[in-house]
Amino acid sequence: MNKFFTHVFNTAVGLLLLVEGGVYIFTNNKDGDLHLRSIIMTIILLMAWAMSYRKQITSENQNAWLIFTIILMIPMILPFLFFI
Repeated sequence: MNKFFTHVFNTAVGLLLLVEGGVYIFTNNKDGDLHLRSIIMTIILLMAWAMSYRKQITSENQNAWLIFTIILMIPMILPFLFFI
């Protein structure tokens, strides 16, 4: 797998995770309380993404970790499908 694609793809996924996490944390803000579930989910997704990105760079089996990253994107995509 091309290293350039790995870096571009994972940078885009990381930015999407940050943007989506911020949107959910601040749009679910009711009466000044931050939405704890959104914060925890964003942190867990960011940790999984960081682990996957590191493994894609250092592992011999990079394709398996790319598939893991694509599966990781499912929770990011599903909420937007409900708004369509």
